[in-house]
Amino acid sequence: MTDRGSGVVRDCLNQSNTLAGLVTTNSTMYIDGPPTYDSAKGSLDYKVASTHFEADGKTVFKGSYELLMSSSVARCIYKFTSAPVNASVSVTSESGEPNVATTVVREKDNWLTLGAYNFTFSAPTVSVKLTQEKAQVVTPAKPAVKKITCVKGKVTKVVTTAKCPSGYKKKG
Repeated sequence: MTDRGSGVVRDCLNQSNTLAGLVTTNSTMYIDGPPTYDSAKGSLDYKVASTHFEADGKTVFKGSYELLMSSSVARCIYKFTSAPVNASVSVTSESGEPNVATTVVREKDNWLTLGAYNFTFSAPTVSVKLTQEKAQVVTPAKPAVKKITCVKGKVTKVVTTAKCPSGYKKKG
């Protein structure tokens, strides 16, 4: 993670004069504050940690993580337009292996909701990656230039207007 990435998140949070977001987790330990933006991966990363087993020592503890973020803050972080965004949530174990999780992603009423559920602990990283298709620039088609031939006596003119100049008659 880079300090520059953290600065991007902070700058966008500082632009918001309302609630920018909320993180919830059932993890017993986590990094305080907003997720860190990793500009190399294009992801918001949040570090969590807990024991591997529940209090009975047998049942595997299943984690949950939810991020509710203002769409405008998310768009600021990623420098996105107001066009729809796509998102993915992944959980990676401490050793870098993918950790199976159920994920939920949606955008509604200017809020982005992302969640990961049923992943296992010791110290996984939850990563949120947003993407947006680049807007396609549509170049308007040039109108077809229609030429007409106009005649006045023995003088012939080819023009690109809809009618002949004064005193000329359309040929043919």
